[in-house]
Amino acid sequence: MRVALMTEYSMIGGGESNLLSLAKELAKSVDVTLFCHGIVKEKALEEGLDVEDFMTQKRWFGSIPLIGYERALTEKLNGFDIVHAYSINVLPLLFFVKSKKVWTNHGYWERPFGVRGFVIDKTVDKVVCVSTDVCAGAKFDESKKRKIFLGTDFEVAESKRSDFDKKSVDIVCIGRFQHIKGQDLLIDALMELSKSSESRVTLRFVGDVNRSTPEDREFKNILLKKAKEALCEKLDIRFEGFRSDVRGYIERSDLVVIPSRYESFGMVAIEALACAKPIVAPDIGGIRDIVDSEKVGLLFEPRNSRDLAKKIEKAIENYGFFSPSASLKRAKEFTVGRQAEEHIRLYGSLLDG
Repeated sequence: MRVALMTEYSMIGGGESNLLSLAKELAKSVDVTLFCHGIVKEKALEEGLDVEDFMTQKRWFGSIPLIGYERALTEKLNGFDIVHAYSINVLPLLFFVKSKKVWTNHGYWERPFGVRGFVIDKTVDKVVCVSTDVCAGAKFDESKKRKIFLGTDFEVAESKRSDFDKKSVDIVCIGRFQHIKGQDLLIDALMELSKSSESRVTLRFVGDVNRSTPEDREFKNILLKKAKEALCEKLDIRFEGFRSDVRGYIERSDLVVIPSRYESFGMVAIEALACAKPIVAPDIGGIRDIVDSEKVGLLFEPRNSRDLAKKIEKAIENYGFFSPSASLKRAKEFTVGRQAEEHIRLYGSLLDG
């Protein structure tokens, strides 16, 4: 079986990180080529993956696809059994591709409904949805959809609970700086917490901004200003920058906080589970598929910084209630190995149908 995985994105975020992990895992069983560019391509080459240079720009005008026929690309893709688009702007380039086609829907912003949904439905053979919430928002016939949770390549190994001192708490927040990721809400929550709690909190932001997006650059500037104003004896905020390997930051932390306004899935959440770390995350989207018990994490009301502050305080005051073994058990349900197996079964069903 020959599989082409395609993405338009060049930077490494949660989806791109997962794509690289999935490609590596699939390559153990099938012939995989990753069509990509930029940093994603660099990382793929470092991992020894078979890579084809590929890039495209926005190819939708509202719900109308800007169909492109690139003869060399089309002929190349017709040499694969499966062509799997991992991002929305790849799809208008696949209209003339005869191979079986799969598209992964990562969230509502890709607008898998209405006229665009109709176009997508006529373009691909299967739509993979990354969470229950995403599946509900994808307006295709149920036979067209397949729910496959993302997976982490973090090794899930038994670990002992680290010593916890509620007087000095280390929190990590991992993700690209975007308004939807809610880092501003976390700063507001910790400012609120510092007024009543005796805990001294060190917050580490791991991630950076897509510098080609003006609104994201402006959001980072807002965060930097807000962080400067928030500094006090009980709160230290550090910007660690982009890191390709975040496991060390998770393992050194006491608590992993995901302050997002929305998460279609939540890669950081399953990475935290794999490191046996408790989570505080929003009660929305794909997080609901992951945090199934207060033994592994607490959920706060989305977009509510005061409730986020309350849940962080509860996590600190009741830290002993969290169960590392429960986190590790849950993490084993979200491995990239499981994700790859489900994709191979999906591909096989398309070729046998």
